[in-house]
Amino acid sequence: MKRKVLVIGSGAAGLAAATRLLELAPDRLEVKLVHQGHHFGGKASSTRTSSGRFIEHGWHMVVGFYDRLRALVRRAGVNDGDVFLSMGGQSHPFESWSQRIHTLDGSGDSVDFAGRFLSYDGLPIADRGNYGWFMGQAMLAARGTQDLTRHDDLCFDTFAIEHGMRPHLTKYSVFRFLREAYFNFPEQISAYHVLQSMRLMSTPARAESFVCKGPWSEVVWEPIARYFLALGGTVEPFTLATDWVWDGTRITGVRVARPDSAGHGEGTRPWEPAVRGLPGTERTLSGFDFVVSTIPHAVFVKMNRSEERMWRSPYFKRLLNLRSGATVSMTLTTREPVLEFPGPIFGFPAPLGIAVNMKPYWEEYRNDPKAGSVLDFVGQEAGFEGWSDSEIASATLDNFSRAYGVGDLRAAGVGEVELHRNRSDSERLLLCEPGVNQFRPGPRTPFDNLFLAGDWVRNEVDLICMEGAVASGHNAAAEVVSRL
Repeated sequence: MKRKVLVIGSGAAGLAAATRLLELAPDRLEVKLVHQGHHFGGKASSTRTSSGRFIEHGWHMVVGFYDRLRALVRRAGVNDGDVFLSMGGQSHPFESWSQRIHTLDGSGDSVDFAGRFLSYDGLPIADRGNYGWFMGQAMLAARGTQDLTRHDDLCFDTFAIEHGMRPHLTKYSVFRFLREAYFNFPEQISAYHVLQSMRLMSTPARAESFVCKGPWSEVVWEPIARYFLALGGTVEPFTLATDWVWDGTRITGVRVARPDSAGHGEGTRPWEPAVRGLPGTERTLSGFDFVVSTIPHAVFVKMNRSEERMWRSPYFKRLLNLRSGATVSMTLTTREPVLEFPGPIFGFPAPLGIAVNMKPYWEEYRNDPKAGSVLDFVGQEAGFEGWSDSEIASATLDNFSRAYGVGDLRAAGVGEVELHRNRSDSERLLLCEPGVNQFRPGPRTPFDNLFLAGDWVRNEVDLICMEGAVASGHNAAAEVVSRL
């Protein structure tokens, strides 16, 4: 008789776990995947506007070390080389001291890692030597054999200063390029997180950035979901997990409901809409042997909160120390071409400090004569929760238009504008701040049959990114199979 597995969530972790379960034990497992919406992809999903154009709820970049994600895409029958388009190995910091957009070239030999900073004209000449020397030392530390988690309690600014970098260099955008351009993290970040990023991106090929040629849900996640169905899995959409039902050390059921995205959870602020269950649709899923939960941290810590026995236990209590943030994104078109740089531009004032011109990459816009540019902006909402959408959009246009050589974005003729604030608990991003890793869980839980996956769960990649989510999904699947 086949053992039954319930996988909750259809993001990168959920799809990775569900497919891996059936790849490893097709004759011994029956796998059902439930998710709260109708789009696959979780925080990396995409939707269509009323005009038929697609929008992303945040800009999602694929990095050269995303081996697991690429392999999953290929197993689903998709040519990853056709889906993920290279951004040319370049990124472009905006430096406030010069009011210019500079180019940081990431191509070339890996041994010249420090050399690329020595020639970076976004730093005054007097600072280039010290910065290049420090980055060379940081790369040596990252590629060494020491356990990098010992640096988790330090912010990267402190790590840099303690290792010989002049303190004033932390103000430059180029110093923040890993945490901002790659991980959309504007706050102080764990030194471990940056060093682990450098370890995984230790060669130009593994640091190269790619973007999806179209809407993530349609181009990436739906083919993977179809692959899961072809393996024999089943999918149930519009199913929101709200609480666990447990007996002793086992999960015996999951309370679910149809999502009501217009509702507000008790105690949430008006600008933080919470996805909750639609009254009258509550039911309990049961009859499974194992559960793989890819529920985001901000949702997970609100489940069963009235049960003190659970949340006073050491395992669950430490999860309350993790924080998450709301990201914000905006896509707009201009009639005339602007911001014609390959790769991300970053370093502008918050909240939307990063931009990419997606016109050369998105198929739907590439040959559209009405779209001179298609600008995709991302950032985090912290400190701007009280701003209206129009205030954020206006400030973003002003900030980018002030850069020398960009020109007035409004004068270029602004067309469609779509702004999305990812405030709901299911959309929030774990903050990789100093000291965070001591509170992040692994795949195992105190419940014998409950396993966790997601970018907030510890794994061999250990970064808050899609590759980490896929790795965690594989780990959770391996835990289930090991118990057969």
